[in-house]
Amino acid sequence: MILEVENISKSYGKLKVLDGVSFNISEGEYVALIGKNGAGKTTLLNLLLGLANPDSGSIKFFGKTIENNLIYILNKIGIVFQQHTLDFDLSVSKNLKFYADVHGMDNSISLKRIKDLLERFELNKFENYKARNLSGGMKRRLEIARALLKEPKILILDEATSGLDPSTRQQILSDLKNLIKEKKITVLTITHLESEITDVNKIIKLEKGKIV
Repeated sequence: MILEVENISKSYGKLKVLDGVSFNISEGEYVALIGKNGAGKTTLLNLLLGLANPDSGSIKFFGKTIENNLIYILNKIGIVFQQHTLDFDLSVSKNLKFYADVHGMDNSISLKRIKDLLERFELNKFENYKARNLSGGMKRRLEIARALLKEPKILILDEATSGLDPSTRQQILSDLKNLIKEKKITVLTITHLESEITDVNKIIKLEKGKIV
């Protein structure tokens, strides 16, 4: 099992944001967690990444609890946040190389993966462009490529296609589906957009802090 969430609850003061949330994700699954604004999605993501602790319940990645194995787990997770986290003053290729170097990747391995990812996400024509000069869709492709550099076991997308035009959104989703088939990677997309949940293996609906 890639991810096991068991009976998670979280409150801030008197406000109960998550209430007994449980679900699991198996290897190679494409899972959509959908909920409106205020449903508890951001709080759940913070718990999954170890940025906050649940009041009760447990979270396990790869059979290991997040409390005692956070660094190990984070090294096997790729994350794309809703807000852009690129260095806009670096070129496309240098954004990827910097990320690889920070994570201690072997130079020859990182260069090969960068080349492959640039081609996969059709960024090779823009590799010398500064990130700030890319379109919104290309910036998102670059962030997904960067998250895949270390070949994570699971890729988590937080509203990753929000704000993109429909054709760009569908192309990115198509690329992800192909990636799942080829690499057997697990994908969890967190979204409020029902258009993102086509062809997924599982839908998890979060409403007012509960799975419905």
